[in-house]
Amino acid sequence: MHDWYDKLTSYIAYFMSATGVLVSSLTLEQWYFLSSILIGLGALLANVWHKRAMQKIAKEKGVFINELE
Repeated sequence: MHDWYDKLTSYIAYFMSATGVLVSSLTLEQWYFLSSILIGLGALLANVWHKRAMQKIAKEKGVFINELE
């Protein structure tokens, strides 16, 4: 039982160590690039969530929008 737990914790430690090495080696321009990608993905997810929420509200009120036209 302890064998799988030891393997799991060692994999987590190796992953955290590799992540630390990767993060510490990034330049400022790479940080800007990665942060802009994350902000863009967050905005995309918020847009999709908002669109679905508005479609749900419209459907509940009996409004149907055909977005194919």
